[in-house]
Amino acid sequence: MIHQLYNILLTFILIFSAPYFFLKGLVRKRFRKELTERIGFFTDLSFKRPIWVHAASVGEVFCSIPLLKRIKKEFPQCKIVMTTITPTGNEAAKTHVAEADRVLFFPIDHPLTIQRSIRRIQPSLLLIAETELWPNLLRSCGKKGIPIILFNGRISEESFRHYLFFKFFFKDCLKYISLFLMQTEEDRNRIVEMGATIDRTRVSGNLKFDQPSSFLTQEAMEEMARSLHLRGNETLLIAGSTHTGEEEILLSLLKDLRKIDPHLVLILAPRHLQRLPEVEQILKKESISWMRRTLLAVDQEKFGGELKEEPPEVILLDTMGELMNLYTLGTLVFIGGSLVPVGGHNPLEPLFFKKCVLFGPHMFHFSEVSRHLIEAGAAIEVKGKDDLAFHLKRLLSDERARNEIGEKGYQFLQKHRGATERTFEEIRLFLKSIDDRHKLKVQSPKLWGSKG
Repeated sequence: MIHQLYNILLTFILIFSAPYFFLKGLVRKRFRKELTERIGFFTDLSFKRPIWVHAASVGEVFCSIPLLKRIKKEFPQCKIVMTTITPTGNEAAKTHVAEADRVLFFPIDHPLTIQRSIRRIQPSLLLIAETELWPNLLRSCGKKGIPIILFNGRISEESFRHYLFFKFFFKDCLKYISLFLMQTEEDRNRIVEMGATIDRTRVSGNLKFDQPSSFLTQEAMEEMARSLHLRGNETLLIAGSTHTGEEEILLSLLKDLRKIDPHLVLILAPRHLQRLPEVEQILKKESISWMRRTLLAVDQEKFGGELKEEPPEVILLDTMGELMNLYTLGTLVFIGGSLVPVGGHNPLEPLFFKKCVLFGPHMFHFSEVSRHLIEAGAAIEVKGKDDLAFHLKRLLSDERARNEIGEKGYQFLQKHRGATERTFEEIRLFLKSIDDRHKLKVQSPKLWGSKG
C-alpha cells in the first residue's frame, strides 16, 4: 500500500512538473538529451547483459574508479553502464571513467521509466555506490532476479534519522538487495536497524582511501603553475567544494592573511559550477584582484607561455576535474560544505599529497573519517570564522606545523587503504557467475536462449 502511495505521489509531481520540463527542453538542447535519458529513451546499447553501476554525483563517480579498474582487470569482457544523477557527475564519468562502456543519466524513479530503462540496459548485476535507495529501482530489479549490491555504503547520522522515520517503507525495499558492503561498523549497524538482514551485510572499508591520485611529473606541475600565472614564490590556500556563505567568510579573511603572507593566493573552487555567477558577484564587491582560471590559461597562451603579470589574489576555479591536480600545488586546503550545514566533502584527496587540511564543524557526511583525522592530528577542525582565521594565521607562519599535519594525514591514508580489494573479493562470485554465463553464450548460443 505504501509503495502504491509513493508512486501515486510521484506521478502527480511529474504531471505538474511536465510544463517546466517542456519549456526548459525547448530552451536548452543539452537538457533535452538529459531528459530523454531520464525517461528511459536512449540509443540501443551495442552489447548485452552489462553491469549497471549507479554513482549519483562526482564524488561517487571517482570513488567507483578503483573498483571498476579491478573488475575490468580480472573480467575484461564485462561491459559496464554507468548512470549518474547530476550533470557534473555525468561529465566526470564520461571524462574520467575509461572503464564505463556507456554513460547515461539515471532514470526517474517511476515504474514506467525504471522498467523501460531495465529493458533497454538488461543488466546482469546492479552496483549502487554509497546509499542511493530508489524504491522502484530496487523492486523492479529485485523482482526480475537481477542481483543488487550496495558498495561503499554509508549512512550519515542525519540521513539515518530520516530513513528510520520511513523504516516501514525502506525495509521492504532493502530485502531486494543481495549484499550490503558498508564503509564502517557504524554504517553496518545503521543499515541493519533500517531493515537489512545481518547475514547480507559486510564492512569492507571506504573506497575513497583507494582513489587513484594524480602524481604529476615536475614538468607537468610547473606547466600547471604557469597556467595559473604562478611564479613559484606564492603560498596557495585552496578552498575546495565551497557552498553559499563560505566564499564570503574566506574573502573577508583574505586581506588580514595577506598581511602575514603578501604572496598568498586563494583558489576558490565552488562545488557547483552553476554557482559561478553568484560567486563572481561576491568577488566584484571586494577590493581584490581576481580572475577565472580559464581566462588565466588563455592569457598564458596569448603571450606564448611568458608571464606578463602577477597572479590575482583570488583564482576562481571554473573547470571540472582539476581540483585534485591543484592540490599538488597547495599549501593549505580548506574543505568546503563544512562551515555551513551542508555536511562537508571528501577530506581525503589532499592527504595523498601530504597537505595540511582544515574543515568546519559540519562534516556529518564524513563524520567518522573526520573524527579519526582529528584524533590522529591529521587535520584541524575549526568552529567558525574566527577559529578559521586563528588557525590559518598560525599555519601560514609555521611551516613545520603544517608539514607535520600533512605527514600525519598521509600516514592515516596509507593505513586505511585496501577497501577496493576487499570489495572486489565480496562481489567476485557475482562477477564469476556473469563471466560463466558469457562464456556459455559464446560457446553454446542455442543453450543461452532468447531470454539471455
